[in-house]
Amino acid sequence: MFFKISILAGLISQLLADDPYSCAGTQTINPPANISNSISYPSNWQTSNDAPQYAANQNCTFTVNIPKGMFVFLQMKATTDPSSILTMTDSTGYQNIIKMTSLEPYFLMDPSFTVSLQSVKSGTFAMSMTWHNVNPTFPTTYQVHPNSTPLYLAGGDFDNSTVIESETKVNLLALPPTLIITDVTPYLRNTQVYDGPSTDSKHVGNLYQIVANGNRFVSSGKYLTLWSLIPGFANIGNSVILQDYFDVKDFKTYKPINCLLDPCKVEIDARTGTAAAIRYNPAYFFVKDISMPETNKLSVYTDFVTPAHKLADYTSSISKTNTPQKLFGRFNTFVLNQDQAVITLFFDPEKAGWATAVDSRRGFFMSPNYALNSSNQNINDKVSAFSSISNISYTVDRSAISGAATLNVLITSKQKVVVNNTFSTTNFPGGNEWTVGDTISVIYNSNGVSTTGAFVSFGFDHYNSATTNGVLISTALAIWIMFSS
Repeated sequence: MFFKISILAGLISQLLADDPYSCAGTQTINPPANISNSISYPSNWQTSNDAPQYAANQNCTFTVNIPKGMFVFLQMKATTDPSSILTMTDSTGYQNIIKMTSLEPYFLMDPSFTVSLQSVKSGTFAMSMTWHNVNPTFPTTYQVHPNSTPLYLAGGDFDNSTVIESETKVNLLALPPTLIITDVTPYLRNTQVYDGPSTDSKHVGNLYQIVANGNRFVSSGKYLTLWSLIPGFANIGNSVILQDYFDVKDFKTYKPINCLLDPCKVEIDARTGTAAAIRYNPAYFFVKDISMPETNKLSVYTDFVTPAHKLADYTSSISKTNTPQKLFGRFNTFVLNQDQAVITLFFDPEKAGWATAVDSRRGFFMSPNYALNSSNQNINDKVSAFSSISNISYTVDRSAISGAATLNVLITSKQKVVVNNTFSTTNFPGGNEWTVGDTISVIYNSNGVSTTGAFVSFGFDHYNSATTNGVLISTALAIWIMFSS
């Protein structure tokens, strides 16, 4: 009999515990006397448990105070129906609308944040808060300048705070983590952004918010500070690109390119003005396709945007013959003058189709650090005709032939050498040259000399024996006339 009563009492207790709770009103939550202890709402909730159910027609607000010199680590579990609204607003006024979450991390700064629930129907909600003292900072300062290579910093660089100094303003682009086994993007909330030369400057948000915005952040003055509240998150692979605003001020919109897998489609929208997207990549990649209206022009630059660093201009029609294209450079920027464009990028040369050329194909070979003084400029690459034979042309443009550096252009036909030109300081390259063959190979060797690298453009055109013979006959006739007169 006692056993039955105990079971009945347990069932009644469970039913009462599962009843939807009410949270109506405004509540203020302060840190506990011992900040090693977390505070939960409802008070008996543990993060290992499911969130309890709240009743319909709730209207409640929680204001959580954070003393200066502290931050709060917040986690929530919640599910809301479309008619209900659950929001979390941080100290900068940034509002997060939450439909469903399971312990997503939030790192929140003083003086306070608010959590608001307006429910029409029942749902689930619970939260846990832990206060932490902020660590002392030992800042490192970097400088960015106009007409200069962008500055790339990774997540671990912000553990002791990092100050960026510019000559005009600081342009900040934030990239999401490269770790794709699980979604660790919310941990970008750990890195705070300050509009000024220290962590005492105006707090304007965190890197997660900049990534979610999909655009850039520009400082109001010459300084910007980045600081990770909890060190040790470098392994998630997040990063930032920093520049002096002078170099990017002409872009109405400007965003980073984040490519991890093939294919990678990059959308650029210039309907409100010139738009640009920049990619950091320490190795090469390929532009497979460019889709855009005929009225558009897409320009590609290496390092930073300046006329001397322009690699190519593309229109819709040209892009069909001038891609795929292999690009080097730690930074490549795509600038669109109007309307919209979609660029398809690849890492894999076979998937990109780089090494095979159809008739009318145009392209170029470039050094890894082209346009920058570097001893790492060597090229060893080739492209072959899709058909058995083509008219192959090439032009050695802007090649840095200096010191011991040499450039070799080799054109073969059925593995037999047709052209084998080696250029050096004693044999500088001339203008456009062409011949009949099936493969063009380019080898540039800087031989330890710092140069600005080589740039060799090439073209493949339909082979017509009659046209070729006509050219040869015309050339022979011209020579005969010249010598007989």
